[in-house]
Amino acid sequence: MKKINKLIEEGYGQGEGKDYKPFIDVIRVSTKGRASRIKGWKTQRVHNFLSDSETRFFYLLDFDDEVIDIREHYPLITDLEKITPQLDEQLLKRLINQKTGEPIILTTTFFVTKKEKNGEVNYYARSVKDYRQLENNQVIERFEIQRRYWEERGINYGIVTNKEIPKTLAKNIEYIHSSYFLDEYGITSSQQELYQDILFHLLVQAGDMPLNELLMNFDKEVNADKGTGLLLFKHLIAHKRLLVDMLKTLDLTMSANQVLINEGGEYSGHFLESVDSI
Repeated sequence: MKKINKLIEEGYGQGEGKDYKPFIDVIRVSTKGRASRIKGWKTQRVHNFLSDSETRFFYLLDFDDEVIDIREHYPLITDLEKITPQLDEQLLKRLINQKTGEPIILTTTFFVTKKEKNGEVNYYARSVKDYRQLENNQVIERFEIQRRYWEERGINYGIVTNKEIPKTLAKNIEYIHSSYFLDEYGITSSQQELYQDILFHLLVQAGDMPLNELLMNFDKEVNADKGTGLLLFKHLIAHKRLLVDMLKTLDLTMSANQVLINEGGEYSGHFLESVDSI
């Protein structure tokens, strides 16, 4: 209990946006999966994930314009005592370390804040697991406790498996994700505006020219390092200024006329499946 109290005192599992500290992070916790640490677009902080499935679901959330905050590994602490009288002996076991007798803090993989199109702010809680783990009774029992916890708090809860995550979409977002903050590559705001105008002009004139050829032409046009055009291309997709079919694998040999310029800067989400159904 001392360890848990210390984590709470240090702010783990608390805060919002940039100030949130996940109750579990890859530095303090070992994992059998592939751990990753990724700077988020929404929060501008580093997020911690313990598996590919967690990471891929995060990419979907970060790309969704309606999502305004993503809190990973959120602890079930507040108001937990309200549901414990409802738990039978088997479920109560999942809240106690059977070897040490110490309490266990369960965490939900994602606690998400969304601002809906009508302006209403809603919250969603999602547990992410490999589908094979759903055959494990202990895992199912932990999920049942989480279901009751979030139901008590009036928050939509669901379980997402790797089978339900659109892999191509997630991998496409992963491909562009690190290009969101161009200033981290030494490209100034004024350069970004100039580069964007030039790339848009080349796209309008390109016809069916292969995209990779157009991007090489861009590098020559602005006398920039090789790969600058590709970096800008990914950046503009991340910011929804360029639209491509994100449900198909991004292929740089595709015709440039398959890339749409989004002049208004608004995004209808036509190429993105909603995560509400996941």
